[in-house]
Amino acid sequence: MPAALLVPVSVLDNALAKAHAAARDVLSLVAETLHHQFPTGAYLVLTRPSGDYDDDFVELDSVRDAEGQTVQELSPSGRGSYRLPAVPEHIADLWGDDDPRDPRAVLDLIQRIDAVSPYEFLHFLPGELRTAEEIKAEGDGGRALLGLPLPSPDPKRCAVCLVTLEEHAGRICPRP
Repeated sequence: MPAALLVPVSVLDNALAKAHAAARDVLSLVAETLHHQFPTGAYLVLTRPSGDYDDDFVELDSVRDAEGQTVQELSPSGRGSYRLPAVPEHIADLWGDDDPRDPRAVLDLIQRIDAVSPYEFLHFLPGELRTAEEIKAEGDGGRALLGLPLPSPDPKRCAVCLVTLEEHAGRICPRP
């Protein structure tokens, strides 16, 4: 092959960097969308199922508030059987042809983001938001729940750390 048709490795590196940045930005759209759908929600909870095959895909679990109480159970298998609440038109428009009220569309987008770099964008759900059963299941070899922080409804609280801004001083957030 003639050298003129070859491209440097930097072309791939640049494309991957753009994909990572886009995935991170679109994950913010998911968080903002869910914040509008569930204003009292603090985290979207996701799972990576474990079993005989240990797939690496994520599934929807629930939306929880800052105290760990379930605001809404989510079931991706319910396509068409239920809808999530509506969002403002300017946010719905950002979803293109997908409907942010369809839980399967939300899951599909999260799975696409996660596929860019599995385990990079989704972090573990903070321990204080897990139930005793979930902690026990993890201790028995189950997978830990994942959590996507949603924008805080209280401007005096950090949605990522779930503490007041005064308590936040000196803490390191998992995400800026």
